[in-house]
Amino acid sequence: MRRPPHARAFLGLALAVAAGATSSCTALLGIDADYRAENDGDSDAVAGDAEAGPAAEGGPPESAPPPDAGSDAFPANPGAIAEVTAGQFHTCVRFETGVAMCWGRAEDYGELGNGTLANTSVAEPAMGAGIVHLFAGEHDTCAVLADGAACAGKGGAGELLDDVGDADSPVPVAETVLPASPKAIASGLAFTCALLSTGDVVCVGDGTSGTLGNGGGGISLEPVPIDLGGEQASAIAARNVHACAVLADGTVTCWGDGASGPASVQGLPGAAVAVCTGDDFSCALVGNDENSTVWCWGDNSGGELGNGDPGVSSSSTPVKVKGLAGAASLTCGSEHACAGTEYANPGIWCWGKGGSGQLGNEDTSNAYTPVQVSGISAYPESLAAGGFHTCAILSSPNVLCWGSNDFGQLGDDSPDASSGPVSVTGIP
Repeated sequence: MRRPPHARAFLGLALAVAAGATSSCTALLGIDADYRAENDGDSDAVAGDAEAGPAAEGGPPESAPPPDAGSDAFPANPGAIAEVTAGQFHTCVRFETGVAMCWGRAEDYGELGNGTLANTSVAEPAMGAGIVHLFAGEHDTCAVLADGAACAGKGGAGELLDDVGDADSPVPVAETVLPASPKAIASGLAFTCALLSTGDVVCVGDGTSGTLGNGGGGISLEPVPIDLGGEQASAIAARNVHACAVLADGTVTCWGDGASGPASVQGLPGAAVAVCTGDDFSCALVGNDENSTVWCWGDNSGGELGNGDPGVSSSSTPVKVKGLAGAASLTCGSEHACAGTEYANPGIWCWGKGGSGQLGNEDTSNAYTPVQVSGISAYPESLAAGGFHTCAILSSPNVLCWGSNDFGQLGDDSPDASSGPVSVTGIP
């Protein structure tokens, strides 16, 4: 059942960092930083059919009390959209002015970061102001601020980076345990990793599956350093129960999924410039010109490796995605991946499971080689895959999404899934 959008009043979460504060101190967002929604104690993924996405049944939950609106308001003209990011069942965009809008699921965890637990099928102001970068995790959203970070959503194992292990929050919590300002944040099922300004990577949360990279199996509310062999990282990615990092020398290191510690990915033909992670697979973009290639490894039950061979159920070493050249951006969903091509055949190409329309080619079949997203023949300014949906910015404010829409994650004010791109509603 579709939930009606909640009130569109901006919550006024303005950033005001106290003089002399460090990244480990609370950055004031015009809200009560101690406010939290009661945690239901469920640290598992949302149940539902893995291909079609979960059902959204029943009425909307009680909205969490909104935070203090403060004195700032969402600007009438927030400027151009700088990036799009997608979680399992929600989507967000960041504007160049440092504000954001989100849409989709919020009903259990408050991952939209707008102070309520109400789903919305149109874009609404969220996550406050002063945002430098924005990252949607599986069930949370984190903002990189000028001097720290603020996260909202699922926090049952400390994933909100706030030294609290038993509470979710529908408003951004800016009290961070990170030892330095982050450049990027990536969240999996019950853990969050941050690429720090120092080039180091640390993780917080439930390490049961090796997701903290230290061989341990418990929860850590304090940052656990990832052993990168003395190298610095340039990019990170996380989903489900594993994470990966691109190192300065172009190698890729991954951890989690039951492993005892980080392991270097073997078999890439050159230096990687980007990496993305799905539920049970990962992909890397090698090169940054017209000769760039994409390589994937892991599960191939629905074509996630993109190598055109349905007879290969999985691969522990990277295999080349077939027929894809000149890719310049890369993103992974739960069981699909997409790349933006800039140099040859400009557009967006997706492969893997397509039962929810997440490949965007007006079909719901799986694709073992990349298929082009319908109606898009230009390189996207930003590209993001969620659990069972995908979104792209073509030219601000033109944001397009396709795939599953159980919780309004397509943002088109509709309860219907779409196997082709639809325009997001509500963006100024």
